[in-house]
Amino acid sequence: MQLALTILFTILAALGYLLVMVAGTVVVAWIQLKLPPRKSKTPAHRARGPSATALRREMKALARPTLLLLPTDAPVFSKFGGAPDLDDRATWPTSKVFHRFPKREVTTPMGFVAQLDLKDVRAAGGPDWLPDQGRLYFFAEPWMGAALYVAQSDEARPLFAVPVLPKGFPLIERRVAMTPATSYPDLEWLVDDLSELEVDDDALDRLTEFPTKHMPTPEHRVGGHASAIQSSDMELEAERMLAEQEGREPPETLARDTDWRLLLQVDTDAELKTKWGDGGRLYYWIREADARAGDFSKIQMVGQSH
Repeated sequence: MQLALTILFTILAALGYLLVMVAGTVVVAWIQLKLPPRKSKTPAHRARGPSATALRREMKALARPTLLLLPTDAPVFSKFGGAPDLDDRATWPTSKVFHRFPKREVTTPMGFVAQLDLKDVRAAGGPDWLPDQGRLYFFAEPWMGAALYVAQSDEARPLFAVPVLPKGFPLIERRVAMTPATSYPDLEWLVDDLSELEVDDDALDRLTEFPTKHMPTPEHRVGGHASAIQSSDMELEAERMLAEQEGREPPETLARDTDWRLLLQVDTDAELKTKWGDGGRLYYWIREADARAGDFSKIQMVGQSH
């Protein structure tokens, strides 16, 4: 008798549990019916992101010519490293470096990076916004940079006496020849938010690699699109640095069709004994209007590293 009662109570308890579960499900369903429909996080009216094919087509449409700076044994003027072929009328660029112990600000000469013969640059198919005569000299004291433009050199004058340079200079000297190539914009330069793209991971990797897969390593270049390591907003960074120098309010944003142009990109290069940070690059920028006017005093150098 006791066993039968136990079985009966167990059955009744199970039935009660089932009734509670069914009632709960009915109540939840009824509440959901009464609530307004939930809005989708992805609005139905939002346009689909561009396809991988469309993005690659846009990269090709926005291609810019560039000049690769490759090693040569020819006795040309353009080179990396060594001492600049600069006569003694020049003023060597300097930078202000802050020392912590003891606290002081020290003016120190920048290191010499490269020199270019603009006649050769234009003859090789370089940017038409550069003068077709004269010479450019590039300097750096990571992460600061400068350039000197000499419209006409006097070969009869003595060369500039090279000052004591910062650590890491002078670089190994290498003469360079100029070879035309095509540069493409980085994916991040085209698209503000990569998460908006509706492409799979493999397609995204191919798009990311496309602009530089045909470039040599190291990638030293004149003109064209920059091969960014970090942010592709270097034009905006250059404009902000210039605004600070000129004492004006820096912009928050900058249109993609800005007047800023990549003048020179200098890569980390073991043979030159250059190492900009952790395998980084130096990018020298100039506004096209300034370059056409022969004013290289407003060049801005942006450094990026891994």
